[in-house]
Amino acid sequence: MTIVPSEFPSPDDVGELSWRISLRKPDNTFVPLAGRSDDRGSALRDMVVKAHAYIEQNPGPYSDWIALHVNKNYVQVQGVIGRSLTVEAIAAKISAAFDEKAAAEADRERRQREINALPTLSPTPPSSVLSEWERTARWLSANTEIPDDEFRVPRTAADELESAAAGWPPELVEFLRLSAGAPRRLLPLNRLMTPSEIADSRTMMLGVWARLQADEPDMVEGNPSSQPAGTPAYSFLPEYIPFAGLDGYFLFIDTRPGPMHGCVTEYGRETTDDGGPKWHSLSSMLSDLATSLETGGIFDRMWLPHIVDHQLEWQTRP
Repeated sequence: MTIVPSEFPSPDDVGELSWRISLRKPDNTFVPLAGRSDDRGSALRDMVVKAHAYIEQNPGPYSDWIALHVNKNYVQVQGVIGRSLTVEAIAAKISAAFDEKAAAEADRERRQREINALPTLSPTPPSSVLSEWERTARWLSANTEIPDDEFRVPRTAADELESAAAGWPPELVEFLRLSAGAPRRLLPLNRLMTPSEIADSRTMMLGVWARLQADEPDMVEGNPSSQPAGTPAYSFLPEYIPFAGLDGYFLFIDTRPGPMHGCVTEYGRETTDDGGPKWHSLSSMLSDLATSLETGGIFDRMWLPHIVDHQLEWQTRP
């Protein structure tokens, strides 16, 4: 019987589980072979048998890495199409790959539950931007190969700051006079921005939200600018001053009045600012950062610092 490639099982196939094995050709196109079986063990054996039968019809060549689906579960496995192992041995190898992936996903979910159970807002109180930045700079100088000129504020940055910083929080102005957005990849998910990048990003985000509200006036309810600092606005407000960002995500300082004036919050493309404040102030964040670097402890609930090839990298907690 000639085997015809198909992404979906034939109407004549029977069984509780649908499956698909995809053979990869040298031009990176795929040959999908699908079917149905009564249980996972049968599905794994049946897909191997079907793949071997198809390869006898159409010898290939094919990549040794094969994509496999059982219902909505997916893995890639090497060594499936060779004949050096029995069908049972190959099915056991695929089964182990599915089990390993399921265990890894369960572990990620466990870690995320643990992280979600922690308070978003760090308890660290505001301190001194200068002293916390000096702690960080000392650690970076002693442990990384970041060039010394990364810690020098360029003259252009000072000029940018004078022209752009009207109304910016004093802690941010002080921080920019010390760092001017360098070193860039100091934080786990965001890069520090220069004064001109801060101004440009803020203008861009306000323009985005102005257009969104023009198209959908009810998108933002009430007047979130009148709410106390730290209150989610589910948008981007003129009172938000970003200082770090990447790919549509930002850390910003909330300059609205109230007890949390000056707090640091995260803005996400999908979640906006609904997570609430992460730190009471920029100096609070810098204090947590310096402590994490000095002790190797956790920063921002989930990140651990590591040195790789003399550079700072962040990895999620185990």
